[in-house]
Amino acid sequence: MSLRFYTGASGAGKSTGLYKEIIQRSGKEPDRNFLIIVPDQFTMQTQMDLVTMHPCKGIMNIDVLSFGRLSHRIIEEVGADERPVLDDTGKSLVLRKIAGKLKGETSVIGGNLNKTGYIHEVKSAISEFMQYGIGVEELEKLTDYSKKRGQLYHKLKDLGVLYQGFRDFTREKYITTEETLDVLARLLPKSELVRGSVIAFDGFTGFTPVQNRVLQQLMGLAGEVIVSVVMDGSEDMYDEKEEQNLFHLSKKTVASLSALRRRQRWPGGRM
Repeated sequence: MSLRFYTGASGAGKSTGLYKEIIQRSGKEPDRNFLIIVPDQFTMQTQMDLVTMHPCKGIMNIDVLSFGRLSHRIIEEVGADERPVLDDTGKSLVLRKIAGKLKGETSVIGGNLNKTGYIHEVKSAISEFMQYGIGVEELEKLTDYSKKRGQLYHKLKDLGVLYQGFRDFTREKYITTEETLDVLARLLPKSELVRGSVIAFDGFTGFTPVQNRVLQQLMGLAGEVIVSVVMDGSEDMYDEKEEQNLFHLSKKTVASLSALRRRQRWPGGRM
């Protein structure tokens, strides 16, 4: 499997060039799957762009998906976890329910739970923990580390109580959108959809640790993985030493994905 980067400054035509390549190759290789993964908010626009650009005005062997939609497709294909997916509204409702039960154990947050938007903020924090692979134990360590930080310590302690309550409540009944990516990473080796396919990632500024686990699996299964990266053509994309560089985050993404590729190819970490 090859890993390739599509680089260029913002507005330079990276996406257009990438889509044209995918369209051209999909016509020459009709039996191959081409997957374009974009952020959730861009799926409809990307589909419309591809249909408009395609000479046949159709994209038979090209799929436009988000990480979430890819998870659903793979779960449907291999037949796995049947728990209902808990979206943001569902998370807020669950949190409101368990927060009421645990109000006495949350000294700082408990008194603010009825304020407008407070549950939403707690839900966002818990979603971030899940996206970045921070479990209850990791949060406890962070809380202990902040003991001398006063208010921060008590807020983290309360978040830990709510996080534990949330995980206990949902563990057997529901699966969150963040957890579907972990399920996806485990199920990908069973999928025929991605095996030997060409998978392009476009519109991302970086990837979370959970998304990286999915990417590493895809690198071992797909025929080719292509990632668009915002970067000026005169930059060395493998030089990430200058943190003040305008494209430092893009270079970190390149370095991270390249390291994942090496680990996929040499599981022991040796080249």
